[in-house]
Amino acid sequence: MDRAWLFSVLGLAAFLIVAWALLTYGLPVVLPFVLAWLIAELMDPPVTWLVRRARMPRALAVAIVLLIVVGVMGALFTVGIAYLVGEIRSLIGNLPYLYAAGLDLSSQLLVYLEEAVGNLPESIQVQISENLSKLQSNLGGYLEALARRLGFVTSVPGFLINVIITFVATFFMARDRREIGLFLLSLFPAKWRDQLRQVKMEVWNNAIGWAKAQAMLITMTAVVSTIGFAIIGANYVVLAGLAVGLLDVLPIVGPGALYVPWILYSAFTGSWGFAVKLLIVYASVSALRQMLESKVVGDQVGLHPLAVLLAIYLGIKFFGALGVLFGPLITILLKAMITSGLLPIFTDEGRKR
Repeated sequence: MDRAWLFSVLGLAAFLIVAWALLTYGLPVVLPFVLAWLIAELMDPPVTWLVRRARMPRALAVAIVLLIVVGVMGALFTVGIAYLVGEIRSLIGNLPYLYAAGLDLSSQLLVYLEEAVGNLPESIQVQISENLSKLQSNLGGYLEALARRLGFVTSVPGFLINVIITFVATFFMARDRREIGLFLLSLFPAKWRDQLRQVKMEVWNNAIGWAKAQAMLITMTAVVSTIGFAIIGANYVVLAGLAVGLLDVLPIVGPGALYVPWILYSAFTGSWGFAVKLLIVYASVSALRQMLESKVVGDQVGLHPLAVLLAIYLGIKFFGALGVLFGPLITILLKAMITSGLLPIFTDEGRKR
């Protein structure tokens, strides 16, 4: 067996194991400080501009930019919540009607399924019954898990403490950015430092590019869907558009998780015209996203769309829903470490060592 190939495989396996352990067990512990670092990095350009152009002390520039960030986020959150509350109230007012319509639709589907299953061989009927029982038990487990996850609402004080810690840490990280960076570099051997700087620069640029690409695609999906809903006369336009944008984060399923049930519901309740209109909006959004995705992701990140898809798939397998974020980030980090020579695997340089 080629020793260089074996070294590359072992190096890749070690990198993936360490990345998995850090993200699974380390990240939850230091999450406020990771968020603080991200915010501090994003704040650095305007802070540096104020220091150079306005001749401000860095601490004052950081405080001003941080106050602006907090103010803008608070204003957007307040206005957005206020608008959504109106649509949610309207939706709640229509829940009795929607509930009754849902019961009627489900009864019709059950009658149809009973008639269809009754004509099948007995062995297939037994298999379908077993699968439905498994689905019911699994759904109960999923709902219990969802209820446990939503329990964070009861821990609001802890959440507020984390928010406060995040913004306080952001101030100190943004103010002493250079000193903290030099200290962290000093923890590594001198021969690694140039490579680590290169890795940081490449990872940051590619990660920001990937985030920009995803934000562009999600925003496009939400905006186009909202406009489409308004044109076809749908209810809860903003709420539905926002939901579509959030669902666009999910791989494979994506906006279809809202569009498909809505289309089927409209068709089964006799609103065929509205169902066709929804289908046209869904097809338009999907086609536009597919045309833009490859170009946007490729231009911003420098990764082949197939590599991004594989990274998301493996990320979901190992990290669950957060794998949508972690998978591409690990891929970007791996690419940067190989390019810089810090992890010389599957390269000509690595084979010569």
